[in-house]
Amino acid sequence: QTVVVTAAVRTPSTLQLKKNTSEENQLTGIIIDEIVKRTAVPRDEFKRLILCSSGSCNMTSNGELSSVAKNLGLKNCQTHVIEDEACSVSGLQMSLEYLQRDEEGWIILGDTRTNINKQYVVKDILANELITPPATLSVNTAKQSSLLTVSSGAAALSLTTAQMLQRLQVQPMAVVREFFIEKDNKQAISRLAKSQLNAVHTWHLVTPQQHHDYLSMLIDLNVNDVHTHDVQQITASHLLTHIVHALPAGTLGCICMQSTNRGDCLLIVLEKVVPRSENLPQLTLYTKEPCPLCADLEAQLQQNFAGSFEMKKVFIDRKENVRFLRLFRNDIPVLFLNGQFLCMHRLNEDALRERLDALK
Repeated sequence: QTVVVTAAVRTPSTLQLKKNTSEENQLTGIIIDEIVKRTAVPRDEFKRLILCSSGSCNMTSNGELSSVAKNLGLKNCQTHVIEDEACSVSGLQMSLEYLQRDEEGWIILGDTRTNINKQYVVKDILANELITPPATLSVNTAKQSSLLTVSSGAAALSLTTAQMLQRLQVQPMAVVREFFIEKDNKQAISRLAKSQLNAVHTWHLVTPQQHHDYLSMLIDLNVNDVHTHDVQQITASHLLTHIVHALPAGTLGCICMQSTNRGDCLLIVLEKVVPRSENLPQLTLYTKEPCPLCADLEAQLQQNFAGSFEMKKVFIDRKENVRFLRLFRNDIPVLFLNGQFLCMHRLNEDALRERLDALK
């Protein structure tokens, strides 16, 4: 089966959360709800939710993850918690292998571990990667004492098959061109070098070892850019989220991740997909009547982006659009660009500029 990534998102490095409640529990609800809305398919289509947790929250002991899923409308979703494995290789492997067996599968893979340091250079983070903090978590000086700031954050991806994309008319962000497990990074790179894939644009090595021995091997793959990461300081969900947003259109990105407990290596090759329209890029605005916030967003678009897009409106309060009413009831305005999520609640100008530039 062809596996695709349909949405990917992370919380900001700092986010206001409520006190006296587990950070991971709150991050889990926020990130899952966001990924479901970005995917924009009926909630009962999701079949599995796989979460990497530090073990400090109560997700496993009392079925909290299952309760979170049901509260978010994921009634047909089996839940699985993986505790405290750095880099979450097993969670990604489980997701990919499941989708190889089930052509109608749809998976959410997430990571909420607050004990992992996600070391990103600030300038590398794209606006499209980040959620818009829910209104309930916005900073309110009157309630400041009930909030705390976390510095780790969560990330999640939506993965499915090409068959499901066609059935539900969803635009993918990236296609998994190849993935496999090898004994170690060296053997994984050697195997990829023998494949018929075109040049890899960006390569990410996640390993506890020195990477100097691998660099000469990458020359044969005509790699444009190489990044290395400490296996203890990054997760698969965060890294994949960044790559599917940052890769240039039509290029390949490769991640080679070594498992800390087993020592073996998972290698995955992604191709970035950027949907293009025949004429101007198409913005789809999910709205209703009346919607003052939607009117403000449209005015902002005309003021700063006039002539660079075509607009289509979907009124979620009409009978034929009940699917979107269930998804976006409390979030309009919601904006998609060429079939892929862009922003909700308000216009994200930085995200729109990033996406329009990628289409040039």
